[in-house]
Amino acid sequence: MSPRGSSAANAASSGTRASGTPYSRRTSSQPKSSRQQFSACGACRMRRVRCDLKDLPLGFVGPTPACSNCKERGIKCVDEFADVKAVKLLRRGRRLQQVEAIYGKVSDRDDSSSSRTCTIPTLHSDFFVSPFWQWFRVQRPILDASDFSARFTAHCKGTQMLTDEGGLIAMLLVTWAASFGLNEKGLPETEGDTKSPLGKKRLQWKAKCETYVRELLELIDAHGVLRRPSLDGVRALLLLLPLLEGVQPLERFVIYEATMSQVQALCVVSASPTPTYEDALIRSRIFWYAYIQEGVQTGMRGGRFYLTNEDLEAFQGTLPSSNHLDIGLPSPPSSRDFVPNMFPYHPQEISHLSPKEAMAYKSYMKLMYTSSVCLDISNICRKMHVVLTGLKAARRAEQQGLIDGNGMRDVWQGLDRSWQELEAIKKSTVDDSRRAEIELFACGWQIFIYDCHNVIREALRLVDSTPDAPGMYDTSASRPSSHSSNSSHSSPFLSPRQLLLGANRRCIVLLPRVIRILRSYTSSNHPGALDLFRWDAGLVRDGCFFAACMAASLNGNYIDGEDEKRDSIDMHMTVEDGFSICASVLASMRWCNSKSEEREDAVSLMWEDRKTRRYQDNQGIQQLSLYDRHTDYPSSTSSNLHLNNLSLSPSPNLGYVPVPAESRRCTVDRPMPRPLDLFLTSQRRVESAPNTACSTDGHGSSGWPSYTPPGTATSVATGSTGTEYSRHGSPIFANQLSFPPATKGPVDEMFYQELDQFTYNPPQLTGPGTMRESPPMVSNYAHHQESPSLQVHHLSSQTYMVPPAFNSSMITPELQACPQFNDNCGSTY
Repeated sequence: MSPRGSSAANAASSGTRASGTPYSRRTSSQPKSSRQQFSACGACRMRRVRCDLKDLPLGFVGPTPACSNCKERGIKCVDEFADVKAVKLLRRGRRLQQVEAIYGKVSDRDDSSSSRTCTIPTLHSDFFVSPFWQWFRVQRPILDASDFSARFTAHCKGTQMLTDEGGLIAMLLVTWAASFGLNEKGLPETEGDTKSPLGKKRLQWKAKCETYVRELLELIDAHGVLRRPSLDGVRALLLLLPLLEGVQPLERFVIYEATMSQVQALCVVSASPTPTYEDALIRSRIFWYAYIQEGVQTGMRGGRFYLTNEDLEAFQGTLPSSNHLDIGLPSPPSSRDFVPNMFPYHPQEISHLSPKEAMAYKSYMKLMYTSSVCLDISNICRKMHVVLTGLKAARRAEQQGLIDGNGMRDVWQGLDRSWQELEAIKKSTVDDSRRAEIELFACGWQIFIYDCHNVIREALRLVDSTPDAPGMYDTSASRPSSHSSNSSHSSPFLSPRQLLLGANRRCIVLLPRVIRILRSYTSSNHPGALDLFRWDAGLVRDGCFFAACMAASLNGNYIDGEDEKRDSIDMHMTVEDGFSICASVLASMRWCNSKSEEREDAVSLMWEDRKTRRYQDNQGIQQLSLYDRHTDYPSSTSSNLHLNNLSLSPSPNLGYVPVPAESRRCTVDRPMPRPLDLFLTSQRRVESAPNTACSTDGHGSSGWPSYTPPGTATSVATGSTGTEYSRHGSPIFANQLSFPPATKGPVDEMFYQELDQFTYNPPQLTGPGTMRESPPMVSNYAHHQESPSLQVHHLSSQTYMVPPAFNSSMITPELQACPQFNDNCGSTY
């Protein structure tokens, strides 16, 4: 085929296809034409080439723009239609201005809020009647329960709108509820919530809570809460701080510092010169909450304070004066004497006030008396920061191995006083509607006081475990000169090891009372059973954990205290029962930031270690029994009894001198006795000898002579001390060892360890001078009531080794005077 024919055929086919196929319409997304008028310069128009003058960025063209063709050839680039395009642009700008004037522009805040998706549910009004809210407002009294609930109800009805900061508070309450697995009504999210394990659900709640917190941080930045102080804004920030565990530390630090600065600015700097009771109530609730939270957290864990005692005194000066009343207002909480009645105010005080001011005055008085004990505890924690946990105290303990003894005494006495005040609060005369709330408040802070004692013990233990610093054991080392604010003389500095024993004793003495509180709130017949722990937001979390650790560290079988008013149930509280109560409390906590899984695993490991240790001790006793069977002793009539039933109390048939009642007010658990000569442990321990050959009065020919320490007399081999030997060749020691008095040596080299006794009861033997028959060896807890008085002996610090577990026998009722402070260091609470 010729080229002409082929081209004709192609033309015919294309004409047929064009006639058969309709014209495809242009879609709305496609431009009408790629050609643009008045876009080329004069030179490019004349040369009929493509001009890129319209594509040049306006910021880089300068006053005389030129296209690339003109630049390449050195031609002056002239836009001949610049005036025409300017007129068209002006006309377009006028139309845009008219549209903006009619419809308005969208602000940046509205634009950002419209583009952001809100995932936090809206707070429901039923939230304020839920059990979670009833306990949360006691732990976090930053919000007035009646005031905010009334404001939110008015907002829901449309009569009063919440501010942006008030809306943040409502979102924060939903976030707090979500951290406990609750919905916007304060109720569990699903009905089948109890089927899945609580540990897995806490992880889900934590993930949801962190999502809500990130959204709240964006809203705080959008509303400018950090740079515009307001009352609702600082309340929102104070509620946000405990939820920032998943936030970067630097960001959390900046938010914390800005929050404390706003508290100081709103409550102290910008206080009204003539404050009303309503204004004082609002500012006091904010400042006291921030001051207490910073004191108990920073004081116990170290750090820097932003609100100091000077700030508290300055704030107290801004509170309403009492010029119009003769009786006046109560003294500031930091210096008041505790009144057993919780809310005392006389009708004369409110007779001249308006109903609104009278209600504000009553609320102000209630807040003052409920916050007073908390303020005292906060000041004690701040004192602890100065003495032990602060940077300066830690540096002194690290460099010199010394701690302020008078300061530690003030801390311990302050904690004792606060415990007694909380006991008085529980016994105060209040109406029945608030009694459950007051008991929750007092018991929660008592558990926190136990947490303080354990923080002191752990801090002393860490300081004591550090390498020996100059002066830690050398009494001739120079003491730093420091004057205590509460003492006119220079404060003595003691080694951590001296103070550690007192800290251990206080923790063990308080343990039965704490477990009693835990048991009362875990019983099913209590009206608020488990509410103290289920809705805990950090107040009792650490105290319950330390109670479980202490119970798992005891060597005895029973948890005994020095309370003289114990009931029959407390007389038989075993270590297993106490540990199970603490473990159930830890397992019942729902807060996603409580770290319950890690704590449960830690106490479980400690309990397994205790069981292993006691099993090894029982194996040692079995080996000792096996050794006795190979001797010439006749077979025991009670050998068929289980070894765990071995009585560690003196046999009533083996006479001993009765102990006065005041010396027996505290019964302590006896640790499992160690073998005398088999399986000697690596620790250097002082074991008491058997008292089976002792006479009734411990004197005479059949009594044991006194033991003389090595270095103070001739050796035993010389026989100068008159030491006799038993028929098995072992020396007969005295019932109690005598040591040099404490005044002969330095105080820093002396500390205390009890020399416990135990009874070994062989069968009856015949013949003169033999032992009388003892009853079967049965474990009877009542025998502890008749244990002889425990003696305190002084050992050299060079031969002392801290035992791996706490021994309840370290508590001695006869320790009436502390060698450091000359007071009753082992007094009861």
